[in-house]
Amino acid sequence: MKKIYKIQILAACLLLFAFTSCIKDLDTEPKSESILLPEAAWAKAETYNQFMAKMYASFALSGNEGPSGMHDIVGADQGEATFLRSYWNLQELTTDEAVCAWSDDGLSGLQYCNWTSSNRFCELSYNRMLLNVAYVNEFLRQTTDEKMNARGIDAATQEAVRTYRVEARAIRAMNYYFLIDLFANIPYIDEADGVGAFLPEQKNRAFFFPWIETELKACEGYLPTKSAANYGKVNDPTVCMVLAKLYMNAEVYIGQPKYTEALTYLNKVIAAGYVLEPVYKHMFGADNDSSTEIIFPIIFDGKRATTYGGTTYLMAGAYASDMSPATNFGLVQNWSGIRAKETLSSLFTVGDNRALFWKDDRTQDTRSLNDFKSGWSVIKYTNVKSDGTFGSDLTFPDTDFPLYRLADAYLMYAEAVLRGGQGGDRPTALGYVNDIRNRADAGTIGDMQLTLEFIIAERARELYWEGHRRTDLIRFNMFTANYAWPWKNGVYTGTTSLDSKYKIFPIPAAELTANSNIKQNTGY
Repeated sequence: MKKIYKIQILAACLLLFAFTSCIKDLDTEPKSESILLPEAAWAKAETYNQFMAKMYASFALSGNEGPSGMHDIVGADQGEATFLRSYWNLQELTTDEAVCAWSDDGLSGLQYCNWTSSNRFCELSYNRMLLNVAYVNEFLRQTTDEKMNARGIDAATQEAVRTYRVEARAIRAMNYYFLIDLFANIPYIDEADGVGAFLPEQKNRAFFFPWIETELKACEGYLPTKSAANYGKVNDPTVCMVLAKLYMNAEVYIGQPKYTEALTYLNKVIAAGYVLEPVYKHMFGADNDSSTEIIFPIIFDGKRATTYGGTTYLMAGAYASDMSPATNFGLVQNWSGIRAKETLSSLFTVGDNRALFWKDDRTQDTRSLNDFKSGWSVIKYTNVKSDGTFGSDLTFPDTDFPLYRLADAYLMYAEAVLRGGQGGDRPTALGYVNDIRNRADAGTIGDMQLTLEFIIAERARELYWEGHRRTDLIRFNMFTANYAWPWKNGVYTGTTSLDSKYKIFPIPAAELTANSNIKQNTGY
């Protein structure tokens, strides 16, 4: 079913070329008869499914033609303009888990934790997420019963579109969640605002927290069911994971603890039928679409959904020619860029099978920041299937990115219990943690070892390079205080404290110029 869905994504990308004006100017005349006017496209029943697929594809691809053609966002490097690559850089390079040998495009600013409003990856993430919101808004505007009836859309299509509309709302809420986590104070735009010359108002986390909460709760119960046929689609466990994340970080976002609410939704996720993948590394290989643990993936395919971002970046960026990646890891690209900081690689005990590092001709320390051999290489993500064969293409991987998975829910459950949330208990929390550790051959822990200090370290061991670390460190009050790691504040030894403004990113300078209603975040 994964392959069928990816074909739909490709079709959607081609369709959206016909919709080049749908986000900006719906009245633009097409330049040739091969490009449809939006209203003509919406009159076709197949448009609705294809536009839905485009909304999912916006998590993975840079535009309408892989790996870098017909782009959504202007930029010289379309790999950087993808959702996952820019988001991953903000969530990982700013922390104790990763460094990069490259210093261009603001990467040094991220690693030193001294970025500015001109940082490229701040702008790319901001623009990509708001573009995803705009796609959803346009879809919701065009799929009212009134409009579909006027176009003569058949009853079966209209019934399917009612589910698509719920999926779209969930996708929009997810993007707003990412935006408030990263930027806090962002423009609010919904389907009622229309298109054209419009300057949206800026809203803060106090506004968006209940808005996201309400939207996600309204979607629950009306989404595609958990099944192989619906792999890659937002389902009830997905929205429950986002709600759990929202509640786990509520003290950061709105100054109120909501760990009981987090446990309510974590219990739903845990009861949804996912089970831990027996072999850890199989969740990050070319056939991970068959994983029993992944709740919501970002889908990639070596033939049909290709990009220089996504899991291509997480592999090629972490590989070098001396690692023989085509032989060992199923990918011929090797860019010699990203690798592990010693604060990550030193967390693992001997035998822990989650420690997926290449150590040959490498130092564990990263004191030579721009030397790829300074720091162990990460081989967590590969283009190799669980049976040892390679993916469908050696240039672009088939490997999907596990944005949400069950082990994360288990660790959040344990943390919420330790923080006083009601609806869970300590013995169950300990059992979940030990289930994860047993899978890793890492050895069980006893009740006395189950502490918040243990949880933040275990989250690194289990979830490293999966895009959670910055948010986790902020929640544990370890991002701008109480913890030094290499290159924090621009020196190898790191510094413990940073200005608290770095808990959120600045609004991009270009946005401030374009919209007089948007004010810069404090301190920038």
